[in-house]
Amino acid sequence: MSIFKEKEGFTRRQFLKGSAILAVTVVVTGVFAKFGVDIYKASDDYIAERVQGLYTLDESMAIRRSHNNPEIAQIYQEFLSPGGVNPVSEKAHHLLHTRYGKDIPALIEELEHHDEDHAA
Repeated sequence: MSIFKEKEGFTRRQFLKGSAILAVTVVVTGVFAKFGVDIYKASDDYIAERVQGLYTLDESMAIRRSHNNPEIAQIYQEFLSPGGVNPVSEKAHHLLHTRYGKDIPALIEELEHHDEDHAA
């Protein structure tokens, strides 16, 4: 009796199961894609508002450039480049540039020795 035998290929039931799984996957993917787009747009809006806020604050400041700030000029004259304002002095470069990774232990040791020398 051939009517009770499974035939080769997809059966109607397998096709319907596969179609249902595919449809659910498409819907779920669409929902997550829409959610991701909304989050991306919200973050762009936040960034734009933040930038505008910073520019507004900057425009309201009396001193807008660090090299025009008398306090910064005083720090350079008294400490970083004694006698003048030289932002590319060796001391300014050494103290104001950021160090990362493997350079940190040497910097800590150097600062500790610097503190000991000035304490004595």
